[in-house]
Amino acid sequence: MSDESADLRKELLRRMAALRQTIDPKVLNRAKLATFGKVPYDQETAKQAVSQFLDQRDDGGAFRRKLEQALKQEGAALDLESGKDAAPKAESHPLKPRRIGRIV
Repeated sequence: MSDESADLRKELLRRMAALRQTIDPKVLNRAKLATFGKVPYDQETAKQAVSQFLDQRDDGGAFRRKLEQALKQEGAALDLESGKDAAPKAESHPLKPRRIGRIV
């Protein structure tokens, strides 16, 4: 009986090793950190999300400048793509139409 369980265990370990080889190493490292309660984040994805958020604002870049100023006071910098620093022109992204009244 113990011989069968040892064979099953070896087979299971072999399958797990084969699966690990097919998984992206970044994903595997994130999973390992998550098991210890540490929630990793992807810095590039976070930069893209902040950049998209700032680009969607219709305040002429005022919030972006306010954020940059606050980060400079803390000793950090807003490290986003330089091409997206300028506020987008109104022609490139028209305002969303506002719905008035009840939609039936």
